[in-house]
Amino acid sequence: MRNTIILSVILFVAVVAASIYYFRDLDGEHNRAAKPLRYLPDNALLIAAIGNNEASDNIFKDFEIFEALLGKQDFDLISEFKINLLRHEALKKYVDDSEVYISFHPEGKKTESILTIPTSTAIASSEFATILNTIRKQYKINDIDTLGHKVYQIQYGAKDSTLFSVYYNNIFFATKSINLLTRILDKHSKHLPDSQIDFFLKGDSRNTALSIYFPHQQYDSIVNLYQRRNSGAFLDLFKNMQGQSVWNINFKQDALMLTGESELDQYSENYVSLFKNQEKTSQRLYTYFPSSTAVYMECSISDRTRFQKDLKDLFKRRKEKIAEEIDTTGRREQLTNLMGNDIAFVETASSSFIGYIRLENKESWVELEKDFLENLQDSIYRFKSSGLLYAQFGDLFKELPRPYVTRIDDVLVLANSSRTLKDYKDDVERRDFLTGTLGFKNFEKLQGNEANVTLFVHTRNANSKLLNSLNQPFQNNFKDKENFGFQDFYSWSVQLSGNAGKFTSQLYALFKSKNALGATPEWTYSFENKAITKPYIFEHSDTSQFILIQELDHTVHAISPQGQKLWSTVFAGRVVGDIQQLEDRSMLLVTDRNRLYRFDTNGKPLKGFSVEIPDEPIAQPSVVTLQGKTIILVPTRKKIHAFEMNGTHQNNWGTLEIEGDILGPVFNAHNQIAIGTTSGKIYLINENGQKSREIRIGNNIQLRNPIGLLQENSPNSDFLAIDTTGRLYIIPTEGTSKSFLLDRMAASSLADFVNINTSPHSELVNINNDLLRVYDIADSTRLLFEYNFTKTINDRPQYFRLPNNGGFRIGVASKATNLIYLFNSEGGLENGFPVEGQPLFHYGRINYNSDIYLLCMRRDHKLYAFKHQK
Repeated sequence: MRNTIILSVILFVAVVAASIYYFRDLDGEHNRAAKPLRYLPDNALLIAAIGNNEASDNIFKDFEIFEALLGKQDFDLISEFKINLLRHEALKKYVDDSEVYISFHPEGKKTESILTIPTSTAIASSEFATILNTIRKQYKINDIDTLGHKVYQIQYGAKDSTLFSVYYNNIFFATKSINLLTRILDKHSKHLPDSQIDFFLKGDSRNTALSIYFPHQQYDSIVNLYQRRNSGAFLDLFKNMQGQSVWNINFKQDALMLTGESELDQYSENYVSLFKNQEKTSQRLYTYFPSSTAVYMECSISDRTRFQKDLKDLFKRRKEKIAEEIDTTGRREQLTNLMGNDIAFVETASSSFIGYIRLENKESWVELEKDFLENLQDSIYRFKSSGLLYAQFGDLFKELPRPYVTRIDDVLVLANSSRTLKDYKDDVERRDFLTGTLGFKNFEKLQGNEANVTLFVHTRNANSKLLNSLNQPFQNNFKDKENFGFQDFYSWSVQLSGNAGKFTSQLYALFKSKNALGATPEWTYSFENKAITKPYIFEHSDTSQFILIQELDHTVHAISPQGQKLWSTVFAGRVVGDIQQLEDRSMLLVTDRNRLYRFDTNGKPLKGFSVEIPDEPIAQPSVVTLQGKTIILVPTRKKIHAFEMNGTHQNNWGTLEIEGDILGPVFNAHNQIAIGTTSGKIYLINENGQKSREIRIGNNIQLRNPIGLLQENSPNSDFLAIDTTGRLYIIPTEGTSKSFLLDRMAASSLADFVNINTSPHSELVNINNDLLRVYDIADSTRLLFEYNFTKTINDRPQYFRLPNNGGFRIGVASKATNLIYLFNSEGGLENGFPVEGQPLFHYGRINYNSDIYLLCMRRDHKLYAFKHQK
C-alpha cells in the first residue's frame, strides 16, 4: 500500500467539519451563499457547509462518528463553544439559521480551520460592544489591529488556547491562525476561484445536514501534509487531479455516507479521470479477494474503445513512449480482444500485491497461455514480456510489470511472485475470502457494486501501513483509543461512476457503533465451556420468564431475563433435540445417556423422574394424547418408547418393527402417530404402539431428513419428504404421490418443512453446502429466494416466530465464519445482520412484553444479550 491514507484523510477532515456546528438550511440565494466563500484563501483543503440550528442537536447528539474522528476532548470543547457563543442570547438573533462554513488549510505540518459565519443583518457598533461585554463574562477578550481591522483574541482553557476573530463585511471569521486571518483581510491574497464556488453551490443540496466541498487541486497538498512519503501504489492513482467535488451527507448511525458529484478537467494527467467517460457497470471481482485484503481498487470499463483511446491520450500527455512501442507489435490489440473489462489491484496485510483481470471468456485463456505466457508449474504461468498489462490498462498494473499468473474460473490472478499465488490458491481452497468477514457483509449492504472505480481501505488489515505512513501528530491521534475512535472504523471507501464526462461519487466510512446490533450487550453470562444447546425461553411464573441453556459439561443453567443466575444443575448426558415446556410449566427433555427428564422451573425433578430409556434417543420427546390418555413418546433409532406422565414405561410400544432408521421426532397425523424412516417409508401407529399402516414413498429411495406435513393443522394433510437425490415427494394418504426433482441438491443437504409465510401450507427450507434455498411447494416447486454463503453451513436453520404477527424469521449460523444470519420470509436479511456469534442462538423476546433480543454465544464462552434496536 505504501503510504495509502488519502481516503482516511479526506473523510477525517470532512467529519471534523460536521462536528463543530450542525444543521444547515440555505435560503437558495446564490450570491448570498457565495459571498463568504469568496474571502477564503485558495489553499483550502476542504470546506464544510452546515448551519447553526438547534434542530441539529437532536440529529447529531448521538452520532458517535463525529466524536470518534474529532476526539472526545475537542468535541466537548466545541459543544461548549456552541452553547456559550452561537447560542448566546446576545449573538443568537444574528446567527440563528445562518449558513456556516468551516474550511481547512495547511499551516506548517498541521491543519488549521477557519470558521466563517455571515450574520443575517449588519451589527451596529453599539450593539457589537454590548455583545463583547457579554462574552467577556465567560472568556478573556483582547483586541489588536491587523491591516486596519480590529481583530479580537478570545482566550479559553489553557494559556495557549486562543481564537482570533474579526467581523468583516457582515461576516464573522474565526481561526487559531493569525496568518490565515491576515490572508482573508488582505485584498491582494489569492482566494477561491468563482468557478469552483459556483460548482459547489450548484451541487449543494438544501435538504441534508452537511455538505462538503473539495477542490481537487489540493489533493497533492493533503498527501504531502499527512504522509511521510508522497507516493504509493494507490496514492499515485489520484495524483495530478484537477477539478472539484461536492458531497452531501446521508445520515446513518453506524456509517458516514457522502454522496454527490465530481468534475475533472478534460485533459488531466490523472489516471482515475479515464473512467469519467465510462458508464457504471456491475463489479464482482471483489468476491475473489482474500480476507487479508488491506486496500483494493476495482475498475470497470463499459466502452473499451473509448477507454483505449483515452489511455493512449494520457500516455501522450505524459510523453510516455512505451505504449507506442508495444502498439507497433500488434500485441496490445490482441490483448484487448482477449482481456475483459473488469480489473482490480489489491494489497494485502503482508504487503503483497495481487492483480485481477476478468477474461472476455474462458476460451480466451488458451490463446493467452499460448502466445503470452510461460508455463511454470502447479498451474502457475508468467508473462513472457514486461509492461504488457501497463500498456493495456494503465497505472493500475504499474506495480506488476511482468507478473506471475494463474486462473480461477474466468479470472486471471496476478502477482510478482509465484509464492504469493500459491498462498492465494490456498485461500481459495479454504474459501477464505474478504466477502466472508462480518465487516464486509455490512459494507456490502452500505455500498452498491455498480460503479467504474471503487477504492476500499480495510482499517484493521491496513493498520500497520496506515500508522507507518502518517506524519505526526496524525499518527498519535490514530493510535489514541481513549480520545479518538479510528480503530472503531471497519473501512473507508470511495466510489466513482462515470456520468457524461463527470462522476457521481460516494464516500463511505463504516463505523462500529456502540448502538449497532452485536456491539454493546445488555448483559453477559459466563460459562466454563461452550454452550451445546440454544438458549430456550420458558415461563417461570405469571410475571416473568427465564432462559434455559446447557453447556459442554452437561450443566443446565437457568438465567433471568436480566442475566442473573437462577440455578444450575448437572444432567446425565447431552440434551438431544429440543427442550420443551408443558402446560404445567414443567420442562421435558432427553439426553444421549438414555435419560428422560421432567423437572420444575426451579430445576427440581418431578416425582418419578429421571427415567432410563432402553435405547439412545435420536430426537426430542413428543407429548401426545391418544384415546384421552396423555403419554410421552421418545424416538430411538429403531423403536419408539412410551412413558406415562409419571415416568412409568409402557412396554407394548417397544415391539414395533420398522425398516430402516427413524428420522426426527414423532408427530400427530390423521389422529395417529407418524414417523418416517431412512428406507423411504412412513409408518402410522395407533394408540397401542402398533403399526396401523405403512406407506412406501417410492421405490428404492433413501431419506436423510425428517418427513413433514403440507398443512400442519389439517387432519388430512399430505406428507412431505425429500430423498438423497434431491427429489421432493408430496404423498397423500390415498392416491398417487407427486414428485419434483430439485437442482443443486446434494445427498448431504439439510431440509426442513416449515410454514414461514402467510400461506396455509409449509415451505421447503433447504441448505446445500453454502446455498440456502426456500421453495413454495403447494402444487409445484417455485423458488422463493436463495442466499449464497461464503462457506459451508453445517447446522440446521433455526426458526423464530415474532410477537404481534411479526412473522417467521429463518436463522442460519456459519460456524466457519462465526457469523449469524437472520432472514425474513421474503429472503431479506434482517437489519443489523449478520452478527458475530456461534451456532445455537435465540431471537425474540426474553421476557413477557420485553424488547426483541438476540441471545448468542461467542468464542469467549459467554452468553451475550443484545437488544435489537431496529
